[in-house]
Amino acid sequence: MRRIILPTLTLSLTLLLGACASTQERDFNEDVAEANFKLGIGYMQSGHFEVATEKLLKTLQFKDNYPEAHNAIAVLYEEIREYGPAEIHYKKAIDQKSDYTLARLNYARFLCLREPVRTAEGESEFQRIADDPANAGATAAEAWAGMAICARQRDDQAQAETWLRKALEINPNNTSALFEMAQLSQKQSKTLQARAFLQRYHSQSRPTLQSLWLGITIESSPDGDPMLHRDYKAVLMAQFPNSDETRRLKQPE
Repeated sequence: MRRIILPTLTLSLTLLLGACASTQERDFNEDVAEANFKLGIGYMQSGHFEVATEKLLKTLQFKDNYPEAHNAIAVLYEEIREYGPAEIHYKKAIDQKSDYTLARLNYARFLCLREPVRTAEGESEFQRIADDPANAGATAAEAWAGMAICARQRDDQAQAETWLRKALEINPNNTSALFEMAQLSQKQSKTLQARAFLQRYHSQSRPTLQSLWLGITIESSPDGDPMLHRDYKAVLMAQFPNSDETRRLKQPE
């Protein structure tokens, strides 16, 4: 009887130990991926894009099936103007999580902003998101704001403003709509209105490279505020020392 049981018992123990090892490895990979993801987001937010890229790539090395990480690194690649990799990772995020609305919003915006020939495709995606009853409230506001970006790309400023005001009617604190209204107002030489929208934006979101540069542009107008111009310039150069914008600011006038 022992000759029958012992091999079976040995096999069972081997399988059990193998399962334990597999579980431990999976847990380890999950932990490493999560730690690097959090670090990557932190470095992104502080403008350290090179280190952020390294951390997010390491995240995906340990856990490729991580839609949030694919979305984050897509945003990062878009920020540093690496548009090919950005699109690849947006698509991976959506493929891995079809109801991932944030990634769909980001990808639709990407299509409108970075691929002029695909503006209509991006606009249609925003429309689908806005029309989905499951996306009421803040998400719908984000979609309307995105549609305004597409309209602006088509040089339809009137339609862009209509959709932005619709977004702000749904959610007065929608940062995308506030930023776009600031841009639109600046282009229309409405300095006071542009300043007000940008200040509302900064009350809801930390400054970005784009928002700081917009602030500098607004306050460079004839009726701009020299003190605000100085403040925006100082923050941009401190937070984004390696950006093209900082290099432009350092050039002698």
